[in-house]
Amino acid sequence: MEPIALILMVFTILIVWGGLVASVVALQTLSTPEPEDEPVGAMTD
Repeated sequence: MEPIALILMVFTILIVWGGLVASVVALQTLSTPEPEDEPVGAMTD
């Protein structure tokens, strides 16, 4: 392979894996809002 092809391949791999790592970190750090009350119109026992 030519050097430019290897450079582009490494760059692309870093972009893909970097996006995966960034999304995992974002999912772990962002908290999901907890529901305060039951939704209006919910059936209760």
